[in-house]
Amino acid sequence: MPEYWTSVFDVVPFPIYVVDVATHELINVNRTMLKRTGDTVGKKCYQAIYGRDTPCSFCAINSMRAQPEPIGKTVIFEHFNESDDRWYQLQETLIAWFDGRLAKYSIAVDVSKLKEAQNALAEAHADLSLKNRELERLTVTDSLTGISNRRLLTEQLDQEVARARRYGEPLSALLIDVDRFKLVNDSHGHQMGDLVLTRIADLFRRRVRKTDCVGRWGGEEFMVICPNTPSAEAVVLAEEIRQAVAALEFPLVGRITCSIGVAEYCAGEAPEKMVARADQALYGAKTLGRDYVQFAEFG
Repeated sequence: MPEYWTSVFDVVPFPIYVVDVATHELINVNRTMLKRTGDTVGKKCYQAIYGRDTPCSFCAINSMRAQPEPIGKTVIFEHFNESDDRWYQLQETLIAWFDGRLAKYSIAVDVSKLKEAQNALAEAHADLSLKNRELERLTVTDSLTGISNRRLLTEQLDQEVARARRYGEPLSALLIDVDRFKLVNDSHGHQMGDLVLTRIADLFRRRVRKTDCVGRWGGEEFMVICPNTPSAEAVVLAEEIRQAVAALEFPLVGRITCSIGVAEYCAGEAPEKMVARADQALYGAKTLGRDYVQFAEFG
């Protein structure tokens, strides 16, 4: 190889090596490569560089030779070298060597630090994504009971009202209040009060259908949104829930009951109006002595 080419090769700070395409033997290496591998000219590239007994599976020689005009064809790819545990970006070009042989000219740039940074960035993005999803879950979940909070209930009621208005499907909502809950807190403490709410919320979660949405409306009040459900079916569900709550056992507290107001969507009304009617029915259930289900009339 002409001396000036050797000078150019040796100035480049990255490993450069030239391989005989026909035999996989190293024809030339620059000074940087020489420092890493020693004098490997004449040896098989896959043995001298990668410590393999056979040609590398990622070797681009065959695909490059298959091109109609292979001379000058260049491929760029990244590869993890198991012999030194480093990542390299390889730029390989088929050339006609000075003696006429078809050769592969390769430049190997160590991109291990870049890979580490990319991996760290990917892990950070994944961690941030998980935290964002958790934050999103927390913003719509009641921290005590683990069911939907008022924000999510409001959003879902808006969506269901819009669907009922568009398709003419029935929609009902149950507004549930734990009777005399203040007395539980005052007599047995907030820890017992929290236990009562948690167990009742778990009961609701098990009793409702998969298509229903159950959540804590606030304090000791809960709501169940029942899509595609007319008032008759909603009243039956409310009665089942009332009886199930009354059957719960709280040895230190005694019998716990709930009152329930049921409202069916009335064509054209806003979600707030539907909730207001359910609340009015709930008040009626309380007035009738509690532990009662009251249906809200239309209008």
